[in-house]
Amino acid sequence: MIPPGRRVREWALVGMILLAGCASLPPPREAGQPVSYALRDEIVTRVQSREGQIRSLRGIAAVEVTWDQKIFRFREAVALRSDGRFRLETLGALGLPTLIIASDGSQVVAHNPRDPAGKSPDGCEYLNRLLGLEMPPATFVRLLAGLSPRPVVPSPFVSYLPERRVYLLEGEEGDLVQRLYVDSSGALLGGEVWEGRDGLRFAFSAVREVQGIPFPMRITLTHARRPVKTLVTYQAIELNPVLADRLFSFPRSVPASDRGC
Repeated sequence: MIPPGRRVREWALVGMILLAGCASLPPPREAGQPVSYALRDEIVTRVQSREGQIRSLRGIAAVEVTWDQKIFRFREAVALRSDGRFRLETLGALGLPTLIIASDGSQVVAHNPRDPAGKSPDGCEYLNRLLGLEMPPATFVRLLAGLSPRPVVPSPFVSYLPERRVYLLEGEEGDLVQRLYVDSSGALLGGEVWEGRDGLRFAFSAVREVQGIPFPMRITLTHARRPVKTLVTYQAIELNPVLADRLFSFPRSVPASDRGC
């Protein structure tokens, strides 16, 4: 027979283990109504079809970053490619770049054109500050292109949320959980992505027809656990332009982050 004191200690240990495991889980999904397999496949097909419409992007955006109640505003020239490459140029009062952040899809580099010989900020750190969460460049590109952080998995969990009048698509990839809110046409309205209890929420609004493609001109990124929020408002945009490789690279003299973001 196990002594009562030892039994209490063992149950306490089990409880601590369970609590530690639960602490690494994202919040539960919203309760919704189940849908048929046929409807699920139809919604997924519509979402994937919209994803394939955007291969590259070039535009001018107003960016507002709120970090611990402090607000920073920038005007950015943006260039993106669906292979994960991007280039952001922070424009000064005269329209000249004061900071350039670029990625070839893996590494991120930062460059200060005004002080080529000086220290450049860490590109990954800059990216993580915008998101409030460590994510690869390809995720950043997809969000700025009005897409889900990760491609939609072939057979996600799908339910209907009658109060919102949207469909919830949830998929898992390793430790990452992605939840998307989609209307009946397959348009992505927003969602959230979680890695354990660390999460990023995103919302797409002010949708406008650009070259025949519905595109959200306003993108809001909000960290779920920290006071970080980024608002991107496109002022001018071109979809699927041809973008040269040289836009996303720098000379060897410009330091690159030696780690992936």
